[in-house]
Amino acid sequence: MDLRAIYRNRTSLSLHDQHYILYRFQQLFKSGYSLNDVLEILMWDKNYQSVASSIQQSLQNGNTFVESLSNVHFNKEVIQFLTLALQHDNLAKGLEHCCTLLQQRKEFIDKLKKLSRYPLLLFSFFIVILFFMKTSIFPSFAQLIGNNANVQFMFISAELVINFLFYGIIGCILLSGIMLVCGYSIRQILPLERKIDICNHLPIYKHYKRMNTTYLFAIHLSSLLTSGLTINECLQIMKAEDKEDIIPYYAAMISEHLAKGYSYTSILPQCQLLTDQLGHIMSKDRNQSQLESDLNLYAEHLIRSLENYVKKWMGFLQPFLLSVLALFIVFVYLALMLPMFDYMNSL
Repeated sequence: MDLRAIYRNRTSLSLHDQHYILYRFQQLFKSGYSLNDVLEILMWDKNYQSVASSIQQSLQNGNTFVESLSNVHFNKEVIQFLTLALQHDNLAKGLEHCCTLLQQRKEFIDKLKKLSRYPLLLFSFFIVILFFMKTSIFPSFAQLIGNNANVQFMFISAELVINFLFYGIIGCILLSGIMLVCGYSIRQILPLERKIDICNHLPIYKHYKRMNTTYLFAIHLSSLLTSGLTINECLQIMKAEDKEDIIPYYAAMISEHLAKGYSYTSILPQCQLLTDQLGHIMSKDRNQSQLESDLNLYAEHLIRSLENYVKKWMGFLQPFLLSVLALFIVFVYLALMLPMFDYMNSL
């Protein structure tokens, strides 16, 4: 086994790899292949030999299909989807939903990388230019002007601007890194209620998180309704999953509220990361099949809305970053040229 395979086996699979593997499972199951046959086919590709072999070994050790996927570090939400799907003999539908979810996230990450690559490259060059000006150009210029009082004030002002930009950018980078590390550490110990409250107060992220959470909730519920279960039975199954996840938490809230004789209209507004439209859909006087259809349609609408929302902010973010960079470049240009003009005028 090569080093790349060992690395893949010990760390989380990328979204691309997870999507590819599940998509192959979905397509080959439809064509009548068995689970073992699919794994053998996956092993034809050297990039997935290690993963397929690990899944196969896990199955031979007596683990279920979902447990085997969990052992090779598939996404937690994928595991939840497939667990519910297998409990009600609806694996094909579960794989389809998982592929849609992973594809949507993969596209988001790819767009984010493409968006940030060019501005980050320019900012890196900009920091190098600032460092070169600070350590080479300005010391040479200081020796050139000597004690010329007519130029010193402008030169000192320009030097302050350069120092402010250089140390300000370095400080922002360090502060961002510290905040990310602290945020990840705090996230591990915060109670779920506090995490939800924080998400609900982040201006841009909260709208994305609300649509994504509602999509997952609607898909989970519609998948279970397909099996002929009642809404109450569906909620009982959903809340039995990981207690530290938002979907089981909301399922438990709704189930307990309904058990006391209240309606959806009084509990769903308390679920801050579920949209109001979901409450309208579930409050309608519909039978199980109609509700399942409505939830599926709404889930499709949410996927499109998520894509449009991401495109909207991606389209805004790149011009904004480039505009900020252009402004910094103008400041640097003026900081370099104005003292030189003053020095030439003083000669």
